[in-house]
Amino acid sequence: MASKGDIQATRFEATTTNAIVEPAIRLRGVIISNNDATNAGKVTLTTTSQSGPALFTADCPAGDVINFSFPEDGILFPKGIFVSTFTTVSAVTLLTDKYSGPNLTS
Repeated sequence: MASKGDIQATRFEATTTNAIVEPAIRLRGVIISNNDATNAGKVTLTTTSQSGPALFTADCPAGDVINFSFPEDGILFPKGIFVSTFTTVSAVTLLTDKYSGPNLTS
């Protein structure tokens, strides 16, 4: 499936109380890496805050990488993207609409 616009990749490696992506944004895809050879991993993404409404949860098998592109317009995170669960996962890369950069407005 082709993208309808510019995509930005944002990588994170741990749970934080800060927003991973601050403005309202559409999540177009996600890549989750789990280097643990024994235990499955889990990631939950929320909006508004770390304890806000969960809009996406994924499990990643032990020692695996998952790469998922969302159909159509992706998932809208109206108050930014936060992470509430980050268990037995090495890193997550979020593929979103481009939200900052030269010659772009916020």
